[in-house]
Amino acid sequence: MSEAPREKILSTALRLFNQQGAHATGIDQIIAESGVAKRTFYRYFPSKVDLLAEYFRQRHDIWFSRLTRYAGDPQAAPLDRLLGVFDALEEWFSEPDFFGCPFIRGLSDFGPESQAPELTERIREHFARTEGFVEELLKKVRPRDYKKFVPQMMSLISGATIIAHATRDPSIARVNKEMARKLVAG
Repeated sequence: MSEAPREKILSTALRLFNQQGAHATGIDQIIAESGVAKRTFYRYFPSKVDLLAEYFRQRHDIWFSRLTRYAGDPQAAPLDRLLGVFDALEEWFSEPDFFGCPFIRGLSDFGPESQAPELTERIREHFARTEGFVEELLKKVRPRDYKKFVPQMMSLISGATIIAHATRDPSIARVNKEMARKLVAG
């Protein structure tokens, strides 16, 4: 069964935005590669901003699905759950379609001075939710002083993502996992 037009547009945009970035990918390229008519495209996505908002929503959902798989088991030991974040990262970094974090890349395209505040807000929400997830895990590992570890953990996560993108080496996730273990073992 063939993909519905909206899904064709989204899967094409997801691939192109991941590979090329948002600004380097034009609507005409998405239309051509998805094989839909221009009118069909604009019926589903009146603007590139609308398409990008959906792209960020999908990427957020994909990340949290993976994160929950590795760090969401309430029966697992708290430290194992926290360190599972880095296992989720390593899996992601190992995928052939890993081209860095769309939210980190999106900051340069849609930061505070952006003409697309709705995209800036999506990016902020993603980081806030990720930070909240990590904070909840840290509360269970270090109940008395967890707050001081949140920025350090977020730096280890973001740093691993940037380095994996630059080097194409997923092992940085394991390196930062060990750093996180040492950090919270204190």
